[in-house]
Amino acid sequence: MSVEDSTQRFSPRVENYVRYRPGYPSEILGLLKQECGLTRDSVIADIAFGTGIFTRMLLEDGNRVIGVEPNDAMRRAGEEFLAEYSRFTSVDGTAEATTLPDHSVDIITAAQAAHWFDCEKARMEFRRVLKPGGCLALIWNERRLDADAFACEYEKLVIEYGTDYLQVRHHGAKRATEELFGSSSYQVREFATRQEFDPNNSSVARFAP
Repeated sequence: MSVEDSTQRFSPRVENYVRYRPGYPSEILGLLKQECGLTRDSVIADIAFGTGIFTRMLLEDGNRVIGVEPNDAMRRAGEEFLAEYSRFTSVDGTAEATTLPDHSVDIITAAQAAHWFDCEKARMEFRRVLKPGGCLALIWNERRLDADAFACEYEKLVIEYGTDYLQVRHHGAKRATEELFGSSSYQVREFATRQEFDPNNSSVARFAP
């Protein structure tokens, strides 16, 4: 699927993303502070910020965040979700063409998104907008496939019926990481997390660290 197609792929799913998309472990913030020098003075570009789930974590820590999102429906949902945060701005852009000024951000983040990027073009763009010594953080939630019987059966379901699921699930994150960092060194960190659904309300999902 082309980058252009992938930016519109999720338009019909915005409401489901708002309701059911899981959050991210809070340890990520500590890692960004330790490894990337994140402070409240840092400027972060959150690429393909979608409905703003990871973006909100950054904003709740007091950070200045520019959300870059090419999908109009996702961007509007994210803007509404994050309307209370004065340190947030959003722009219509892609990983390959963020529209941000040269050397204007300290940290670039991409949560659950980098496998859709044209990595060669995105790498050049990230180098352009990052300040010298800037940091790139790629974040994914990965399900434990052996967690229980339900997880195993669900995996079988999405393998059979999911659109290009195997390509994205098993190869996307690894490929994107290697291509975006290129010859630069990088580190991998893993944190445990879980998502809880309210059995009495199908429209509510709670994130539990």
